[in-house]
Amino acid sequence: MGRPVRFTRSTLIVLDKLAKEGPMSPNEIAKSSGLAQRTVTMALRTLQKKSLCKKLPNLQDMRKPLYRASINGVNELKMNPEFLQSLANLQVTK
Repeated sequence: MGRPVRFTRSTLIVLDKLAKEGPMSPNEIAKSSGLAQRTVTMALRTLQKKSLCKKLPNLQDMRKPLYRASINGVNELKMNPEFLQSLANLQVTK
């Protein structure tokens, strides 16, 4: 069976943004999701520890790294029933 999955609502929102919209900076994620910058930073840190996102250099501005979802990590999560249940319980509101 898959690894246990326990993510906060904000971490799931950040992962969803990265998976659907491609590489983004923390600032772009915060603006498009309505989450606080610090919340996004913590979510990205969690996702990186779980190998679910990767930090990329931003060739236009090296001070602002981009993050992208790890396709292998996301696909592995999709096979995990606990993760699917947590997504089913997630209600995103603006």
